[in-house]
Amino acid sequence: MGRPGKQNKPAAWADLPFDGLRQALYDHTYDVISALRSQGTPADMAQVGNEINGGLLWPDGRWDNWDGLAALLTAGSNAVKAASPSTKVVLHLAEGGNNGGHVWWFDNAVARGVPFDIIGVSHYVYWHGPLGALQANLFDLSARYGKPIAVVETAYGFTLEENDHEANIFNASLAQAGGYPATPQGQADALRDMFNVVAAVPGTLGVVYWEPTWTAVDGAGWDPADPTSGDGWENQAVFDYSGRALPALRVFGRY
Repeated sequence: MGRPGKQNKPAAWADLPFDGLRQALYDHTYDVISALRSQGTPADMAQVGNEINGGLLWPDGRWDNWDGLAALLTAGSNAVKAASPSTKVVLHLAEGGNNGGHVWWFDNAVARGVPFDIIGVSHYVYWHGPLGALQANLFDLSARYGKPIAVVETAYGFTLEENDHEANIFNASLAQAGGYPATPQGQADALRDMFNVVAAVPGTLGVVYWEPTWTAVDGAGWDPADPTSGDGWENQAVFDYSGRALPALRVFGRY
């Protein structure tokens, strides 16, 4: 899974010429979406890349090579539709309150005819700023581009305590930046406020929480190939360290 500062090519694609890279992206996307459809679990939505503010498959699809980036995004989008016409294509950026960055990015994509159905954004209040900025950005994006919008990544911590040997990403400093206490109720309040902000914007589809079930279980660490790797996210799950559902989980039932 890529993120804004890490969008390098897979090693197997590193030496492909651009046309080969574009075809590899198409084929991989087509195969994955086709497999889901064939097993009776067609995808409702498919992101072409993850948090692609800086592009994807660098350097061919980096932010400073928009023609290359647009060609790769178009290949991925076309592959989704060829494999599963009903699946909606999502273009997903991080920093959900950064209106200038989103407008610059989507203006470039639209100008080059990149086909997509949904705008997706990540917004973690402890990294990306207050919810007011997110809401202002969503209102503007909805009006500018006429596309449905979803917050496809968010989370908040329910404790500062650790439950394995891996240091947690959400810590006291991030709790202070986020503005909610690192408690079960603080987590629920953060999620409720996020839902309210998103629900007030016309055309929004909802909120996806990442990652609600990533608890500290042996073999479920950052590196799937290393069973000793730890989990730096367990204090942002919606289940406590005894496996009991937290109040944040109930927030989903209210919307």
